[in-house]
Amino acid sequence: MIRRSLVAAASALALSGPAWAQVLHSVDRTYTVAEGLTGEITKHRSKPAEDISGIACAPAEAGPRTCMVVDDEAAGAQFATLQGTTLTPGAVIDIVGRKPPKSAVGAPPVTGECTLGQGAYREMDGEAVAYAAPDFYVTGSHGCSRRGREFKLSTGLLARLRPNPDATEARVETTYRLNDALRTADTVGAYALKDLEPREGGKPLSGLNVEGLAVIGDTLYAGLRAPVLDGTAFLVSVPVAPLFAPGDAPLAAKPVTIPLALGADAGIRDLTALPDGRLLVLSGPTRNGLSVPYGLFLADLPSGRVTPLGTLAPLEGDEARGKPEGIVRLGPGRVLVVFDSVLNGGPREYAVAIP
Repeated sequence: MIRRSLVAAASALALSGPAWAQVLHSVDRTYTVAEGLTGEITKHRSKPAEDISGIACAPAEAGPRTCMVVDDEAAGAQFATLQGTTLTPGAVIDIVGRKPPKSAVGAPPVTGECTLGQGAYREMDGEAVAYAAPDFYVTGSHGCSRRGREFKLSTGLLARLRPNPDATEARVETTYRLNDALRTADTVGAYALKDLEPREGGKPLSGLNVEGLAVIGDTLYAGLRAPVLDGTAFLVSVPVAPLFAPGDAPLAAKPVTIPLALGADAGIRDLTALPDGRLLVLSGPTRNGLSVPYGLFLADLPSGRVTPLGTLAPLEGDEARGKPEGIVRLGPGRVLVVFDSVLNGGPREYAVAIP
């Protein structure tokens, strides 16, 4: 019954209209990233950020905006200030530490069905950032590692960060309960903690992983890159308060699964909340190597009805490997996109007509 409903939804919202045919090119405005945006930090040095996977900014009527950027090879996130066309890196906030945080609420998830079991506790594999005043939220991927096929507990955290007035430090709260929401969610729960990529000669897999995050009011929305079923990707929504309630009890709330008809093999790569309570969705391929365009959609909540806004033109030249991974609203009809596999995220502005 659920499967038939999803197929019907996907058919009703087929991506054949003129909006989806529109190819979006970045506007002729150069963005500069000042020195200091960091990626993986080792014992000896920090590497420049080349794996930017998410960005969120606090709103501002005018002047500088406080933002947070995440690199999926880092152990946390980094504040940055966006003013005009310049992004200036700020304080780095360690979220996962060297050992599992004793203050994390909820219970750590078990290994699940990742082929190689438990991996080393190391990077957060931060995939998305959201802002809901006065806090930023950062999530790990909550899945098996794509190449190593192992589960690292450090990737199974959701963090809430409250910056001090000048964003030089933050109070950090962490929880394991987003894992509970994903594991018990209708339709997608069965895919939690399964391998993301097939082995050599194996069958394609659909392990669950998170790559988008938004918080609207008192509700958190986790956007899934996978699984995608019958051309339908998914949001998992859950109230914020139970996620961060004290103690080690499991999540005391029922998650809600919201289908988004984004097209075959197109999962959610990022989310950003609009002022009217709708979501702007960045979509892209569920697995590496698929010829699926990156696109922008407008999603109504709680129905999940989507409106295609266009596809992003691939980058060229030395940045051709760049993959759109993060999106933030700049203003009416304007968005900023950051890219994985491009130094400092290669931020670019796009004009997008949002009905």
